[in-house]
This record gives sequence, C-alpha cells and structure tokens, in this order.
Amino acid sequence: MVENRRRLPFQLGLACFALLWASAALSQPKPSAAPTADPAAKGRSLIRIGRLKEAEDALRQAAQARGQSIEALYDLARVQFASGSYPKSRLACKALVEKEPDAALSNLCMARAFLVWRRAARAEEYVAKARETDPRRAEVFQVLGDLKRIEGDVAASKAAYQEVLRIDPRDPDAQFGLGQLFLITPDPSAAQLAFRAALAQEPGWPEALYELGRLTGGAEAISLLQRAVAARPNWSEARLALGAAQLANGDVASAEALFREVLKAYPTHPMAHARLGMALGAKHDYAHAETELKRGLAGLPNDADAALALARVYARTDRPEDAFEAYRNTANLEPGGSRALVEAGVYALELGRNTLAQAFLEKAVEHTPKSATAQARYADALLARGEKAQAKEHYRLSLAAEGAIDRQDVQRRLDAVK
Repeated sequence: MVENRRRLPFQLGLACFALLWASAALSQPKPSAAPTADPAAKGRSLIRIGRLKEAEDALRQAAQARGQSIEALYDLARVQFASGSYPKSRLACKALVEKEPDAALSNLCMARAFLVWRRAARAEEYVAKARETDPRRAEVFQVLGDLKRIEGDVAASKAAYQEVLRIDPRDPDAQFGLGQLFLITPDPSAAQLAFRAALAQEPGWPEALYELGRLTGGAEAISLLQRAVAARPNWSEARLALGAAQLANGDVASAEALFREVLKAYPTHPMAHARLGMALGAKHDYAHAETELKRGLAGLPNDADAALALARVYARTDRPEDAFEAYRNTANLEPGGSRALVEAGVYALELGRNTLAQAFLEKAVEHTPKSATAQARYADALLARGEKAQAKEHYRLSLAAEGAIDRQDVQRRLDAVK
C-alpha cells in the first residue's frame, strides 16, 4: 500500500530547523493563535485554528486600519475560504475585483473561491492571470500548489510549495500543503516532517494535529489527537482517530466509550460502528463485535482495518472458512501489505493446514519481501512441511529484514533446524 519512501526534497538544514521548532511547539497545552504584533498575521493564525468569527473581526479591523487595501481585503476573504462556502467566497472576492480587477490578488481570490467549489479548471484560469501580473508573489505559488494537488499533479504541486518555502522558509501553509501532498503520494515519513514543520509555526492547528496524530503512534498520537479534539469537540473524524489511537495503545475502555459517544451524535456513522466493533473484538465480545463490524463494512466496504477485525472474529469463533475468506478479502484491500496474509497463514498453521498456510505466507513474502514477520512466518510454514533448507534461508532473511520481531526467537528457531 505504501510505495518506497523518499526524502523531502528541501534542504536538510531547513528540515532540521523545522523539527527543532516542532519539538517545542508540540508541547503547547491548548490551541491558541500565534502571538504576533501583525493583526493580519494574527487573523490568519485564528483562521488556521478554526476561530473564524474572531478571525473575521480581527481582519475586518485590520482592513479598516490598512485603508481597505487589496492585500487586506484578500486576507479578509480567507475567512470565507476557510468556511467552505463558495457563495460567500465569491462575495468576498467581489470587493477585490471591483477595486482592482486585474490585480494578482483579485485573480487569486477568484481562484481560491473556485477551489472551495472544487472547480480546479476554473481556478487555473485565474492563477494563470495572477502569474502574468505578479509571477514572484508567494501566494501565487501557494494557490498553485493547492490547485495542482487537487488535480493530482504531484510534481507541479511540490515544486510550487517549495517555491513558497524558498521565499519564506517558515510558511506554515506551504508546509501543510506538502504534508497533504505526501499523504497522497503516499510518503508517510515525509508527511510527518511537513506537518511537524507546520505545527512549529502554528502549534494549535487542529488539522495539522489530526494528520500528524494519524501518522504517529503511542502516547504522541494520543496527545496530538486529544489536542485536535479539544480544539474542535464535535469533529467526529478526530474523535474516531483518537479512539483508534487509544485502542492501538491498549486502552480499550476509553476507545469504546469514545466510539459510543460518536454514535450517539451520529447513529449511522459507518466508521464509528466499525471502530466500536474493533474495540468489542479486543475485549472478546465477539457476537457484538461482529454486528458492529458488519454495520461499518456495509457503509465502508474498503475499510481494511475493519475487514481484518472481522476475519479475526471469525477465527476466534471457530469459523475457519469464513475467516479465510475474510482474510482473502482483506488482502485484496491492501495490495501492498501483508497483514491479512500473515495472520491467515498463522491461523492455518494453528489448524494444521500447512499447505494452505504456505500459500498465504508465500504471497505475504511476495508482497513484502523486506518484512521480518512475513519471512519468519513463511519459514515456519516451510518447516511444517519439512522443507528445512528453505526454512533456514527464510529465517536468515527474517533476521536481516525490517520491522519489529523477536529476533532471539527467530534465531532459536533457526538453530533448532537440523
């Protein structure tokens, strides 16, 4: 599912700088606008953390103080872009167009409005006009980066964001845009670095906290997602992500409670049902887990985590054929991964179905040859079928492969093969 990772293309010095800032910024207790003497910068900060009414008030005052300049009117229009309303965005742009119809910011405002409406082709017309008028303005490249990301042009989007960062290395919007772009690529490690850099400049940014929380694990993920939820308590996706992080960290009770709270507000939410099913499965309440997982999968049939959890329920309730079919379905949902294939192979070994186990685990090794777990479990299957020489080879491959595994146990298994 994840392609070979690539390093962030911007300079190492910038990346290290961003991480140093990020380590300090992520310790902030609650979302707040970054302190600044610039009212416009303060307004933009308020927009990022979701305090749109305060942002509008601040930017309206800033616009009056700046004589309703076109720069000030563009900043004020940012509030409407953040609101997600195309009509309100167009209305905000009207003030710029009437004042200076050919200005770069007037055209960028119209481009932003069309991006709110997800009309990339129309937005591109206005970005082109803005580039003709003011080709070196950072905001031109920011809008271009967002536009090309929406269009799926990874190279052009990345180049545009990098140009913003060349002009202003601390720009949080360009860093956030890069993070979103690397989620699409996908390149999780590069996305993490970009979101950390964005949070270094804007520590309370809920979307950046959410995205970074989903990319990390353990206590850090829980802390990040708790802050995102604190900033936006009714944000169901963030609450579900927090519950998933708690569940992965072994806090089943907190996760279950959070999933149930989401379902009270959104009774038909498929992901909430699926995650509740996963929590119930973790506490061995298999009957109710199965019901919830099936409800979730009815609305989200491509949810690999829920599909894998359902396969586990079938395995734990002694329904091997249902389990193997569910494992196969899950494997189809994660073509670049091997979780389901490995679990299916291990389950087949437990049942003494060694030929079937070898088939599952052979595919797992084909899909993820660098996985220490896949290599070790494939060696187990080979050994169960008496293929000692090949088993020894794959135990050795496991010891040299990637991922968390008990390497002492693998070494013992290797040493035991005579």
